[in-house]
Amino acid sequence: MTKYLISFIAFILLAGCASKKNDPSNIAYDFWLAEKEQKVEEAAKLTLKEDTQAVKLHQKIKIKDIDFQEAEIKGEKATIPTTLLLKDFSLIENNQAKVTFNTIMTKTDKGWRINMFETKKELYLEIGKVYAQTLGKDFANTIQNALGDTDQIKGIFQQLIKGLQKAVEKQNGETL
Repeated sequence: MTKYLISFIAFILLAGCASKKNDPSNIAYDFWLAEKEQKVEEAAKLTLKEDTQAVKLHQKIKIKDIDFQEAEIKGEKATIPTTLLLKDFSLIENNQAKVTFNTIMTKTDKGWRINMFETKKELYLEIGKVYAQTLGKDFANTIQNALGDTDQIKGIFQQLIKGLQKAVEKQNGETL
């Protein structure tokens, strides 16, 4: 009887491990947790074979918190909406930035794996947007402090746009 009980428990444990390998959300969470903890080797094991060298995000990005939404699976591809709260962003208020992007995964013979090329592209685009928004706000605040009220600033930018439009019309020899 004990032998059957041990076999049953072993089967349950193995089935649990196999189902984890087949769930892209679990793999994505394990990957981002490894990145958060700066465990590059663990993270690399969860990427496509050709992406193992591209996994070194820890040198550039420090993760404070991780959140996922439900995975969307289409055949051999999975897309997982991912939100990372990043820390140590010197340009951002409170030195933190929240970025939402997709973790892109591909199903392999070893289960679901992170497609680092596609995931990094999405992540870095969102980080760029956060920086651009912050710089834009800082620029607008600086101009407003230097020039005065909002109507005056709008007038300056309208004149600038008209001037650029005239220059383009002159260059092209046509009216826009």
